[in-house]
Amino acid sequence: MKKTALTMAVSSLMLAGTAQAAPLYDQDGTKLDIGGRVQGLYYGTSSDELEGDQSYLRLHVAGETRIDDETKAFAFAEYNLPTSGSDNDELRYGYVGIQNDRFGAFSYGRQDGLFTKAVNNYTDVLPEWGGDGLGKNTDVFGTGRNNGLAQYIYTYQGMTLGAQFTGKNEPWNDKDSKWMKGSDEGYALSANYDFDMGISLGAVYNMATKTGDQKELASFGGDDDAQLYGAGIKYSAGNLYLAATYAHGQDHIFVSKNGQSGYAEKSDGYEAVAQYSVTPKFKPSVAYLRTDVKDDRSGANIDDTLTEYVSVGAWYNFTDNFNAYVDYKINLLDEDGTDGYSSLGQVSDDVVGVALQYNF
Repeated sequence: MKKTALTMAVSSLMLAGTAQAAPLYDQDGTKLDIGGRVQGLYYGTSSDELEGDQSYLRLHVAGETRIDDETKAFAFAEYNLPTSGSDNDELRYGYVGIQNDRFGAFSYGRQDGLFTKAVNNYTDVLPEWGGDGLGKNTDVFGTGRNNGLAQYIYTYQGMTLGAQFTGKNEPWNDKDSKWMKGSDEGYALSANYDFDMGISLGAVYNMATKTGDQKELASFGGDDDAQLYGAGIKYSAGNLYLAATYAHGQDHIFVSKNGQSGYAEKSDGYEAVAQYSVTPKFKPSVAYLRTDVKDDRSGANIDDTLTEYVSVGAWYNFTDNFNAYVDYKINLLDEDGTDGYSSLGQVSDDVVGVALQYNF
């Protein structure tokens, strides 16, 4: 096993998002980088809920210090501030860890769950949309960005194994209206394998127990553990990228219908994406996402599609730091009596996102 291969593989999982960082300090085995992006983003749609300016500023800092020839400590933090105001700000990441070239890496703090790293990231690569078809979400049972995650990741000759403990946590900007987010304790296990021909496979299992508020306030599914199984495949070679992911959930996805809210007894999510770099500067993208939910335990009698759309978009990279993109979301949800909303209260209108992005 080559130390450099393990170091690169683990670092790509633990320190994702630092590619544009600029070095502030690099001396005596200690590094400090700062980076981020400024994004001018507009949503065009007939939905009053979504239409308008979505611009934001995002800043991150990353540090590492060498302990010995094989071991280093690292830390990463990232903050997001929408131009709409600080009420919608978020500390996206804040974690610290230690990495050994032979024994892998351990980290703790607010970071992406193993479900995101092992499976969801295969298809969450669209210009603007994506990542919402499988059941992963921020502050949701340790699947997305989440507080209190302890992770161990080990890579050997193309195989990556992960284990996660999810501590009891509350969502960022916690409010009474967000009782459906957060979780009690849980765990996750993941495995990935990268083949030499550009194919990668991933599988993950995530489980978390519900909080006291979730058990008390949910009309259904509150007393059962949230479980989410995921699997994915991707192919990346030359200018072509293809990926598909699937997830099955039990008492995991939160839904509302007919005045009742709770966690669907069963859910099935699908995502598929195809992208091709026509030139080094221009890359189009097309994707399909769908989430089906079912619950016969409540009077709501839920058997419906929560999410379904086609994404058609493209990037144009003027430089390594500056790009523009457009992403058109063709919503396939049926409107159900309420103007612009489905039977499960989801926006059913099409949306187009147009952005200019500067990374530093």
